[in-house]
Amino acid sequence: MKRLGIMLVLSILVLGCVGQESEVPEPEYTVDVTGLAQGTITLADLKENPSEFTAVLVKSTGTEIENTWKGRLLTELLALYNVNPAYISFVAEDGYMITLQMEDLNNAYLCYEMDGKELTLEDGGPVRLVISDQPGKLWMSYLKEIKLIGKENALIIHGKTKVVLALTKEDFERFDKKTVEAEFKGEIKTYSGISLTMLLNQARYEDDASTIRFVARDGYVVELDFTEVYSNEDILVTEDFTLVMPGYQSKYWMKDLAEIEVL
Repeated sequence: MKRLGIMLVLSILVLGCVGQESEVPEPEYTVDVTGLAQGTITLADLKENPSEFTAVLVKSTGTEIENTWKGRLLTELLALYNVNPAYISFVAEDGYMITLQMEDLNNAYLCYEMDGKELTLEDGGPVRLVISDQPGKLWMSYLKEIKLIGKENALIIHGKTKVVLALTKEDFERFDKKTVEAEFKGEIKTYSGISLTMLLNQARYEDDASTIRFVARDGYVVELDFTEVYSNEDILVTEDFTLVMPGYQSKYWMKDLAEIEVL
């Protein structure tokens, strides 16, 4: 009888421990800050002295939806990192990414609440980017990462493109690589990198593009016919930002490529 009592007490203790383990709260949702600075933004950060404001989301169809939001200004949150990015890339949970110039983000908020209720997955939460003076297509749902990008740590592709690409060396891992053999200054070497054609497709160049300009970090500039360059799929950009130009004179090859502008 005494043994039975001990077993009963042990069973209760074990069940109690199991119950306690099952009640361990899930980790708090965070938005990662990467690039020029490293850190995290938590829901608790957003709830510390938040702003409440009304904004109108304008869809591509012209439909307008007005909601009341609660969150914090992006510029206020980033002030803690003491950096001055030229661009910011916002990355969603599924990997979708948009890139905007810092000057277009003065009215950008990271929001956790809409119309008095915390954002659910159906609302694009737990954290959503709301830019009150920009089109609704830029209000990213399921925000997971903020990449702070400066001209010193990225290749910028812009101009007559539907989107701006600001690619760090880490971003190059997302693209399929191509290998070519090419002659440079009388020596044949093998080069591996991302096809320039692929990058231009990612930036979604405009139909009336006529010229492409390559700018090195030291200010050296080369301009070529856009159609001619776009049609050459062997032109590569390597992970160390070298422009590989098979079939072109060495003066068109470029180290430390900083910018590709479509004109």
